[in-house]
Amino acid sequence: MRTAFKGLMASLLLSLPVMASAQETAQDRASVLILDASGSMWSQLDDGTSRIEVARDVLSDFLAARDPAQPLGVIAYGHTRKGDCTDIEVLAPVGRQDPAGLGARLRTLNPRGKTPLADALQLAATQIPATSEEADIVLVTDGLETCGGNVCAVASGLAAMGIPVRAHVVGFGLTETEMAQIACVADTTGGLMLSTQSGAELADALIRTTAPVVVDDLPADHATLNLTIRADSAGRPDRVQFSAENLATGAISAVGTLDFTQAAALPVDLIASDYRIIADAGEMGHGEVVVPVAAGDNRTVYVPFQGLLPTLDMPAPTGAFRAGVNALLPYRVRQEGLATGGGDFILSLLPLDAATTTDRRYDYASQDSTLGGHVGAFRAPPEPGDYLLTFSRNADLPIDAVMKTFVVTFVERPDVTLTAPPAVEPGADIPVTIAGGMGSDDWLEIRLNDQRLSWDNTVTLAEFFDNRYGPAKPLLAPTQPGEYELVYIFGGLDDAHQVAARLPLTVGTVVDFDEEARATDIGAASDTSTTAPTPQMTEAARCDDDTGCGMGEDAPHPGSGVVQVEIAADGAQGQPIDWTLIPIGRAGEPPVASGAAIAGPWTTALDEGIWGVNGLADGATYFGQITVSASGPVSFAIPRDMPIEVEPPLSDDIGFTCDDAVQCSFEDPEAQIIGVLPAGWVTDVPTREAYVAGGDRGLVRMSFFNPDAPENAVILNPRQWLETNGPCLEVQPGLLCRFEPASAETLAAFDMLKLLLRDTAPRNLPSPAEAMANIISDLAKEDPNAARAMEALMGAAAGAATSGNGAMPDMGDVLGTLATGGTASPTASPTASPYVPGEVLRRCPLKAACPFEQPNVQIAGVLPPSWSVEVMTRQADGTVATWFTDKDPAGNAKRIGLNQSGGDGCVATRVGTLCAFTPYIATDEIGLIASTLVQGGAADVRNAIADKVDAPKPITNPAALDALLSQLEGN
Repeated sequence: MRTAFKGLMASLLLSLPVMASAQETAQDRASVLILDASGSMWSQLDDGTSRIEVARDVLSDFLAARDPAQPLGVIAYGHTRKGDCTDIEVLAPVGRQDPAGLGARLRTLNPRGKTPLADALQLAATQIPATSEEADIVLVTDGLETCGGNVCAVASGLAAMGIPVRAHVVGFGLTETEMAQIACVADTTGGLMLSTQSGAELADALIRTTAPVVVDDLPADHATLNLTIRADSAGRPDRVQFSAENLATGAISAVGTLDFTQAAALPVDLIASDYRIIADAGEMGHGEVVVPVAAGDNRTVYVPFQGLLPTLDMPAPTGAFRAGVNALLPYRVRQEGLATGGGDFILSLLPLDAATTTDRRYDYASQDSTLGGHVGAFRAPPEPGDYLLTFSRNADLPIDAVMKTFVVTFVERPDVTLTAPPAVEPGADIPVTIAGGMGSDDWLEIRLNDQRLSWDNTVTLAEFFDNRYGPAKPLLAPTQPGEYELVYIFGGLDDAHQVAARLPLTVGTVVDFDEEARATDIGAASDTSTTAPTPQMTEAARCDDDTGCGMGEDAPHPGSGVVQVEIAADGAQGQPIDWTLIPIGRAGEPPVASGAAIAGPWTTALDEGIWGVNGLADGATYFGQITVSASGPVSFAIPRDMPIEVEPPLSDDIGFTCDDAVQCSFEDPEAQIIGVLPAGWVTDVPTREAYVAGGDRGLVRMSFFNPDAPENAVILNPRQWLETNGPCLEVQPGLLCRFEPASAETLAAFDMLKLLLRDTAPRNLPSPAEAMANIISDLAKEDPNAARAMEALMGAAAGAATSGNGAMPDMGDVLGTLATGGTASPTASPTASPYVPGEVLRRCPLKAACPFEQPNVQIAGVLPPSWSVEVMTRQADGTVATWFTDKDPAGNAKRIGLNQSGGDGCVATRVGTLCAFTPYIATDEIGLIASTLVQGGAADVRNAIADKVDAPKPITNPAALDALLSQLEGN
């Protein structure tokens, strides 16, 4: 391996292009290398070797092969203390380096800590000598920022230094998504973004980012300019075409194309004169600068470049937000700009008089800038009041340079207004617009007799709008005709205070009274079925408690506003659609309607402001929110709503019977369930068998029914459940459901069962040793060699523990010392955030993602390889909570919470808020969980997981595994 890297380094150095003056001194240009030595560097590459081992070899050979006269400094982080964000060390100040000595120092690095990228970049900038005319900072990392720093803001500071400072990013094993999140570092400074997956690629990247470039001497009247761009906040394109206009002669010549994936600057040979240098990337951006060029010049010229920003539809909030609750802001990207990475754009919450996007900033949150609909989320400020909210590139920008600004208000209990039709068809999508509230844990639900009808008739706000995971989830009307209520719920409050707004809702056959009158005039027979009025939007004001709300009603009318707009259904392909537009936040202004189903785009005139758009078609509904202004877009594509369904199985084996004339008590010690059975009723056999293959025992599942009318069944924790089957209710053992229509006897049985069923299983948690034994047992079924390796590793760890209290030593230390043949020393594990392990629902194999589902809460999704998900519980506020857990190769705990308080890097999902509670979590890991979480069952994630779940793969190659086993057995 070492010989191969040495040969590779030599060939790379010999193949470098000749580009700059031979008279340039070595001291004109300095390089600072930043090396990631965090705990994740123990991760394996495809050949079974760890990243840190490969990096040590490559860096040693790089130091031996490079020109020692070129100034170089080296910084490392994460190699001294676990969990310490200040663990950053200058291993070698900028200057001439002794290759052997520095290489030996690098070989002592033992990864164990965190990833403070921003602070490491800041420290590197301080190492650049004052005599340098330009500098390169090379960041080699296998992970993203885990210490809360803002690498994009630091990059902006580097770009503003007095000399050209190029910051290059060498991603070692990073995914495309992770690379995109730190692309701002290279984009802002004119550096390179290089993704490496092997030692050979890492060696190539180091040469390309640090080696000097030399050319032959130029003619006396010529000069060399290294052309690049200084991108603005929009970002940097992949390629730029340069041309030079000689201002003395007027001649314009194309001088070449700069490909930023290959080089940081384009060298050009020019005759001495004054030039206008033009950088052009088509619709992606343009820039130019006038520069005098003297004979013998050899310098870098930065052309100020104005790039393309995304085109947004981001309506202003229509009401106040709730204090202390994360807030949501739906928006749509109509056209992508240059930057589409996960950390490229942010929402910043600021004081009203802030001068820049970092001026006394309370909080910021990364936002999606890819094409389509999104739900922006940001944390509430520490106190109620008025604040400035901005949407901008992730940089320190003046307020007048941001893309969007809003004044937002946070109050203890905001007014919430709902707008929806007073009547809908059974099972139809209900078009609803919301003003105020917009909390990340809030939801909409349908109630009957002031009780939640079903979770199938409930939708969280995070999934109610188009988002990065797909179209908005609709709020579905009940399947049975009747009088209901549409209710807005404040998440996290008790029953007495959670209702924020309510609105009457009639479910039945909707009849157009004008058409009915015409039919009566010509003698048509009257329809005697239950009917409801034609939908006309009504509004519901804030509810202070559960006592009720005021309502209003306005008739739709043809548009008569000042702005001509065009409304079209996204992907409808000529389907006739009946449109209704609801003014948001403008009391007394009536809706605007098309008056009939229209095939193709509908043109109407609207007043300026925010409008809720509802489209009704045969078998489909369309819903969205638009902002109309004289200077804004006039064509809007409204997305379609997509409902979800699941399938229900039912067991038939007889478990208990009650032949008495009165009810009977029953108990099943194995399933640990007790209850009372109605007279004449029977049950199937109770079971706690796993919901999915490989999962642990879960909640009790059983069925109750009268043998004379088995269709009137009551099901406890059904495997899956269709909303058309009937309602469900949360009870102590889980979810109790019944079929509709139900007889009076069934209703009475349901009322008794919901009160008298009890799950008696204690919450027994395994000891750490038992838990590890279970993990090894599960692993042995998939890979016996890997299980043997883990047993040996745990034996080595146990032998190293000397604390006397049974505590395990730091696994990063154990792995590191085993890899180098040393002896592990015990290290107390840091105290984790408050967390009590729960019963595991599903655990994935080490090398394959896997699906999971829990039907009693109707939630399913996909786990990353080696991750586990605990059994989910329904909280008092109606949300479902659980933990996702894993450990990295260094033994660092990784934990993600669903609807748990606290956490960082939160993202909105279809079923609530997902937050990271530990460092070391890869973007792809939390992204996979977030993108596949759905409310439903396994059928609902089938399409989502088709390209995300792979067959199990070997944990490592046989040679590497045998070597590990030999080393472990030798200890």
